[in-house]
Amino acid sequence: MNGNEFEIIYTLTAAVIIMLALSGFVVYFIFSGQRKRLKQQHEREQLRENYEREVLTTQIESRDQTLRDVSQEIHDNMGQLLSVARINLNILEKEMAEQPQLKRIQDTNILLGDVIKYIRMLSKGLNSDMLSTYGLRESIRFELKRIEQSAMIKCDFITEGEDFAIDAKKEIVIYRMIQEILNNILKHAAATEISISMLYTPLNFILNIKDNGKGFDQLEAVSRNIADAGSGIRNLQKRAALVGADLQITSQPGQGTDILITLPKSNDHAS
Repeated sequence: MNGNEFEIIYTLTAAVIIMLALSGFVVYFIFSGQRKRLKQQHEREQLRENYEREVLTTQIESRDQTLRDVSQEIHDNMGQLLSVARINLNILEKEMAEQPQLKRIQDTNILLGDVIKYIRMLSKGLNSDMLSTYGLRESIRFELKRIEQSAMIKCDFITEGEDFAIDAKKEIVIYRMIQEILNNILKHAAATEISISMLYTPLNFILNIKDNGKGFDQLEAVSRNIADAGSGIRNLQKRAALVGADLQITSQPGQGTDILITLPKSNDHAS
C-alpha cells in the first residue's frame, strides 16, 4: 500500500468516525430533547393534578363548613322554634281537654315531635363534628337509622376486622361520599333495602354499599352532560382519587347497584 492509498483510507476512516460521532451527538440531542419534553409534560400534568386536587380539597372543605353552618342554624333556630310550637300545643291540649278538637291537636303534637326528632338527626348528620366525636362506624350507623326512620327502608350494617386510624381529612371525604351515595339511593333508586359492610384488613379499609333498587346503565350515565344529569359519578370518582381510594361501581337496570370503596392503609399506621 503506497502513501496515497494509506492517506485516502485514513481520510475515509476519519470521515466515518466524524460522521458516527456527529450521528451520535444528533441521536443524543434528539433523545435528550425528547426526555426533556417528556419531563416537562410530566411536570405540567403533575402541576395540573396538584391544582385540581387543591381546588377539590378547597371545595370539599368549603362545602363541609357550609354544612356545619346549616347544621348549627337548624339546631339553634329552627329546632328551637319548633320546640316552642310544641310547647304551645302541649298547653292547648291541657286547655282543651274536653273539646272535640283535642284529638287533632294531639295528632299534630305527635307529628311535630317526629319532625323535631328528624331535624335533630338531620342536623347531626350534616355536621362533621359528629364524625370526629363518634367515629366513622357510629356516624354510618346513625345515617342508616335516620334513613330507616324517615324513608322506611330496611338497612343492614356489618363491620369486620380490627379498626385502624384513618387520616381525619380522608375520613371526612369518605363520610361525605357515603352520604352522597345514600342520598342518590333515596332520590333515584326506589330501593327497599340498603346494606353497608365496613371491612378493615391488614392492607386496606374496604367499604361496600349495596341497594336492591332499579339500577342504571353505567355507560349511559357517565356519558350524560352536567346539565342533563349532574356529575354525581364523576364527583365520587374525583373524591376517591383525592384520598387515594379506588372506587368501583357495578350496576345494571333492574339489578340494583353495588359500590366498592377501597382505601389503602396509611404507612403511618402500618404494622
